[in-house]
Amino acid sequence: MKAFAVISVLVLLACLIGVGYVYMTAHIVVEGVGVVATEAVNQPETFADVKEQIASGQVLGTAYVAPTELSSPEDYQFLTYTVRLTNNCFVTADMVEVQITPMTGDVMQLASETPKVIKSRETDDIHATILTDASMHPVREITVSYYIWGMPFTLRTTYGY
Repeated sequence: MKAFAVISVLVLLACLIGVGYVYMTAHIVVEGVGVVATEAVNQPETFADVKEQIASGQVLGTAYVAPTELSSPEDYQFLTYTVRLTNNCFVTADMVEVQITPMTGDVMQLASETPKVIKSRETDDIHATILTDASMHPVREITVSYYIWGMPFTLRTTYGY
């Protein structure tokens, strides 16, 4: 009986060490790939859609300012950030989301179509697009949030310089 108790404790310790290892390695590596600035004049359909959403007060995405009328497309640009995420954990990262921290002049972040999932030991690119004033620079703080085993994790990095 004593041998069984010792073996049970050793198995329990091995399991705890294994779970602890998975938890401690549950992180995603964030790497900036690029920022593409596109004048809103060159994307008239997208700009018209965003303008209509803001005018109706039903924005699909994250509005950074109170809904107001947008001026002409010449005054705005779309900044599309591409972030490469590498999941170094043995567990899938669920509900991966990239949020851009706004600066003065930013109007909104366009909604992503589907929640992103990054499987174990895989790399994937995520895109985030914001509508901003035409004179704004691309340097922004990016927040990446994700869940592993239902536990939330958040990373912040400055990107675009």
